Amino acid sequence: MAASVLAMSSCRVKMKQAYDFAVEHVGIDFHSTTLWADYINFLKSEATSGSYAETQKTNAIRKAYHQVVMTPLMNIEQMWRDYCNFEQMSSKAAAKRNIDAVSRTYVHSKRASAELESCTRGLIRGATSVPLLGTVQEIQQLKIWKQFIAWEKRNPTRTESNALLVKRVLYAYEQCLLCYSHCAEIWYEAALYLQRASETGNTQFKERWAEEAAMLYERATTISLSNSPLLHFAFADFEESRLKFDKAEAIYKKLLEKKDIQPTLVFVQYMKFSRRTEGIKAARNVFKQAREDPRCSHQIYVAAALMEYNISKDKAIAYKIFELGLKKFADDPTYVLAYLDHLSHLNEDNNTRVLFEKVLATMPAEKTKEVWDKYVEFESNVGDLASLLKVEKKRAASMRGNSKMDPSQCREALLLVDRYSYLGLIPCSETELKVMEHPCAAKVDLEPASGSSGLQSTRAKDTIAETSLSGNISRPDTSHMLPFRPSATSGVGMNAVPGGHFPLPSEVAYLMSRIPPPQCFNGPFVNLNELVHLIKTSDLPSSLAPGPPDRPGKKRRAEGRDDSDDETQSSTAPPTNDIYRARQQKRAHTVNSS
Repeated sequence: MAASVLAMSSCRVKMKQAYDFAVEHVGIDFHSTTLWADYINFLKSEATSGSYAETQKTNAIRKAYHQVVMTPLMNIEQMWRDYCNFEQMSSKAAAKRNIDAVSRTYVHSKRASAELESCTRGLIRGATSVPLLGTVQEIQQLKIWKQFIAWEKRNPTRTESNALLVKRVLYAYEQCLLCYSHCAEIWYEAALYLQRASETGNTQFKERWAEEAAMLYERATTISLSNSPLLHFAFADFEESRLKFDKAEAIYKKLLEKKDIQPTLVFVQYMKFSRRTEGIKAARNVFKQAREDPRCSHQIYVAAALMEYNISKDKAIAYKIFELGLKKFADDPTYVLAYLDHLSHLNEDNNTRVLFEKVLATMPAEKTKEVWDKYVEFESNVGDLASLLKVEKKRAASMRGNSKMDPSQCREALLLVDRYSYLGLIPCSETELKVMEHPCAAKVDLEPASGSSGLQSTRAKDTIAETSLSGNISRPDTSHMLPFRPSATSGVGMNAVPGGHFPLPSEVAYLMSRIPPPQCFNGPFVNLNELVHLIKTSDLPSSLAPGPPDRPGKKRRAEGRDDSDDETQSSTAPPTNDIYRARQQKRAHTVNSS
């Protein structure tokens, strides 16, 4: 008997620990009302002997009720009524004092419960976490989740405990990540919130919240978004801010080991990190590793050259790096233009012209348009008129010799407009641009320039539809359209499409309500493709062959016989029992006799 009592006591202790663990981690959830009710009933069912044990039991139940009334929960009014009944049954003398002590907290929680229910209306908490597709439903759900998180950050319960506020906000982020673990924005915002809390919070929780932020980054970059450079960079910056350079460097190396990513941007950020933490020599070693990686593109050469020019102030090293990259990317206009911008900033006119001629002589003609435009702009700014005309002549010849270039875009008038345009100022009117079919005619809205006759200033528009095409497009009258109200529930009369379930037209909904639902039909199912193929390939007998339908009042013509006269007579002769004709004759006779 003693062993049985001891076993029951041990089992009850474990149950108590399980309940404590549950309410500690999910007790702040809006839908945890049943958990709290079960927990309180469990505490009430404990058998006690003696006044001390009874007092301990009452205090434990009261503490649980206090935690409930300070938490925004669903159906919190019923929990408040249960608490008031508990206090009345425990001690009528102290009931009013104990209830008044937590009544203000309950009022805040009740108001917050109503706000939370309104804020999260339409939220699908049980959605499966899958890679983002950018659908309308995903965007709507993420918007609701962000509203919920923002609501938690405003401290609606007006708690003075910063630790409780951080716990509630972090719990909201965790709930969102259960459904959208592939959304890098949510991971970053959660980690950033913990990072800022560790920087502004009290000393007791600083280190704990910083470690939790690191754990969030680790979870994101290991499980859901292991190939996301964005989160890896944010994680490395976070570790760098904590002066844990070894961990930050390990993050960059871990990302570079992945074979299914483009490593150029990783090397660029890794090079900047090494320059900040160890100096220019360490950054050069990273650049050396990037050059040996065949996957790297031209951006790493531009970043390394500009770093040498801006940090070490050595133009010679930057020039050598640009020339080294030119050996591999001479046919890449983006790299060439970056190199030309660097030379133009150095005011090295002769070297810039040499680079223009060198690149244009080897680059494929279909890629030279941007380089030619840059060359013309350069000569317009630093050269004389003769050199400018010479470059324009070469450009026109190159564009005409390009088979992939539209001949209409090589006209002298269009090139003349480009020559005299400057920073959005165009030397002709909007009408002239349209007549010449200039490319910028569909992208800009022209206005007269103040203080200049003949010149026109351009103001870019957001879309082409708002400029030259806005007056030619017929648009529906949206004032008569019904508001967009998708339903979160499906059923008869609802059409399930991406973004929600939408009501069907009334006639279709009525028909669907009359016919049996799809689940009532269990087969047999017909393979339509095979049925159509069978009909096409089968040799049907002549008696079943389709023919023209017989028209009423006419006989089908027999083969080799002309029945046109019979058909005409039969069609013109009135029927003997024509009631309508008899009534008309009777009415006419009555009118004539009167």
